[in-house]
Amino acid sequence: MTQSPIFATDSQSTRILIRATNWIGDSVMTMPAVQRIRELAPAAHITVLCPGKLTDLWRHNPYINELIPFGRKFDLNELRRRQFDVAIIFPNSFRSAWECKRAGIPRRVGFAGRWRRFLLTDVVHEPRGERATYENRTVDGKSFRVKVFRSTRHQSERYLDIVAYLGGNRDPAPPRVRLAIEEMPALNKFMRDDGRPVVAMNAGAEYGPAKRWPAERFAQTAIKVTELTDARWLIVGGRDAVDIAREIETQLREAKLDEGSVVNVAGQTTLLDLCALLRFCKVLLTNDTGPMHIAAALGTPTVSIWGSTSPELTGPLSSRSVIIREPVECSPCFLRKCPIDFRCMERIQVGTVVKAILEQLGVVDKSTPKP
Repeated sequence: MTQSPIFATDSQSTRILIRATNWIGDSVMTMPAVQRIRELAPAAHITVLCPGKLTDLWRHNPYINELIPFGRKFDLNELRRRQFDVAIIFPNSFRSAWECKRAGIPRRVGFAGRWRRFLLTDVVHEPRGERATYENRTVDGKSFRVKVFRSTRHQSERYLDIVAYLGGNRDPAPPRVRLAIEEMPALNKFMRDDGRPVVAMNAGAEYGPAKRWPAERFAQTAIKVTELTDARWLIVGGRDAVDIAREIETQLREAKLDEGSVVNVAGQTTLLDLCALLRFCKVLLTNDTGPMHIAAALGTPTVSIWGSTSPELTGPLSSRSVIIREPVECSPCFLRKCPIDFRCMERIQVGTVVKAILEQLGVVDKSTPKP
């Protein structure tokens, strides 16, 4: 890609608006690109415009000057008053480009996205092989339609393509979510450090059931790990995961794990609370979800379980992550619900997951893992 003379990279008067993505995982995956934009324009005033629910991911980011949260209603007049020179638009949505156009920002940079090319002044080339296509797939006599990506390049690198278009360094960098020291006491609302390692468990997945390893296997994994270590368990998740979390907690109580060994905070935490808790934990066991990306960006080791989606495309950006998946002919399908027998998840055995957690904890299991 060639450099586009959109702004003077050494000018203190340049005002850049970065329109952030709308989801936790996607936001974390854009952080390397935000870092590279700051390196490209070290003197510029950089503002991130993001959904209010995600401000805790960005509030201590050292590469930005300002954060503007928004809710369902959007104040275009505020953006107009700030007189931004350039809008760098990470989401592919029509709305995100339309808002920047209506705000009078003279240069608007992004991918062509969904019917919005005419709203952009600078369209970043998107390799044809990275555009999703659809095809019919037949497994065991049953046909269904799946999404297919010909390329397995990580999503974070697509955001870096925008940086390269601007003339910046597109080399990958690890994302980082930062917390202030004064924010860590939020832990006391939920649990206290008694010297035992804490393993977090996130058994939900907002996208749909196709991304969820069975709840009883999460519980079986926790019981087995507890037999071999003195670990405590922290069950996390959003409001959509409350029932799953309660089911797992019940199974752990029935297995006689003591009161202090299981803490269920699903549906009770703010995003800031969740960040503080995940930073405190030694490992996160999780499906493919936003908290997985947060943990990786906090430096917390992860063990993530994959079925319908692709870790090559959207896996955690951390050397301290373990990916667990079983190769089956219909995965990844990117469907919300499995149309057949859920084989991609059903074939992942408890013993495999237990072994990965013990390795992340630095514990040697001399027994033979059992399903």
